[in-house]
Amino acid sequence: MNDEEDVGMLGSLEIPSTNRLLVRLSGLVMAISTLFSWLVGGPDSFPNIAGVGQSTFGVGLAVFLVGLLLLLKRMSVGVTLGAALGALGITLIFVSLMRPNDIEFGVGVWIGMGASAAAVVGALLLAFESDDDPNLEAQPMPLALGAALAVVASFWLDWSSFAYFSPHIGFYDSGPRNGLEDDVLFGFPILIVGVIALVVAVELMTNPPQIPERRHQILLLAAQAAGVIAIVTAGSNVLAMSVLGYTGVFSTGPLVALVGGVIVTRSIKEA
Repeated sequence: MNDEEDVGMLGSLEIPSTNRLLVRLSGLVMAISTLFSWLVGGPDSFPNIAGVGQSTFGVGLAVFLVGLLLLLKRMSVGVTLGAALGALGITLIFVSLMRPNDIEFGVGVWIGMGASAAAVVGALLLAFESDDDPNLEAQPMPLALGAALAVVASFWLDWSSFAYFSPHIGFYDSGPRNGLEDDVLFGFPILIVGVIALVVAVELMTNPPQIPERRHQILLLAAQAAGVIAIVTAGSNVLAMSVLGYTGVFSTGPLVALVGGVIVTRSIKEA
């Protein structure tokens, strides 16, 4: 029996690269971190509030799902980078929203933040690996449409605020806010990545023959990552409303931003 027959019977054994392994291990730690305490004290669990529970208003649940995705699924560099950046961004927003309320953080939030940052580093290193070099193509019009939806949703449409916490009644909704309000903040990453994707779409539509191939691929990689960041950021808010039951109706901002992120991501595919 020769070596080729051995491979055929046993199947090909894929050994992930060091950077890919870093992403997967970071995803594992991200998922595990949400099972620990993110906030000390509160109504969710005893003795402390787990990150995957209700009181992180969807952030912990989104980080949990992104961590599992990075661990279990081999994705393109742009999607991997966007997922890791999105998880890191919403964790930073969570800490920023809770800090003024003088709430004590549990160890889980810091583990999750560190693991998300490590996943970002791993994804950036993957971009320089020859076997993960992106070969992407885009549809500029859907890309522009999705980016425009994300930009509009970030500041023009209503986002529900879940940033207030009382030790007596827990979290409470202060009413509709746009995504850039000080007690929401989730609209800022949506606005930034929406503008990035919109700039890429405009450049692709106006100067396609003049764009060198390497620059073209970098632009598409950035736009793809931007779309995934919008999905993770807006998706955490939609999870809070639909799965965790913060409100009986959808706020338009997160839902439209989520749709825009999906359109941006689906408009860029491997050639």
